[in-house]
Amino acid sequence: MNCCNDIAEKLLLFRDGALPPEEMRHLRDHLHHCPTCLCLLNGYDEVIDVLERLQPVNMPEDLFDRMKKCLHEEKAIGECGEKVDPAPDAGAAEGEDGG
Repeated sequence: MNCCNDIAEKLLLFRDGALPPEEMRHLRDHLHHCPTCLCLLNGYDEVIDVLERLQPVNMPEDLFDRMKKCLHEEKAIGECGEKVDPAPDAGAAEGEDGG
């Protein structure tokens, strides 16, 4: 397994100081010698810094209801794209065609 792949998977934990001390030392040593992984860590830092500076935005009042409606409609479409009744009538059992 590629060492840099292992490191990349742990960089956010490293950034937050959430790894055991020995792993922190190992990653610190690796970053000292690997400009690719260091660049990835710096990229994470930049993205997180930008996200932390964003101001909160109020959600439009009807957004939750619109999202819920879209999800409900999405569930009403079968795997082959055909419309599926999400709540079929109890009296419309299969084979019940009166004949």
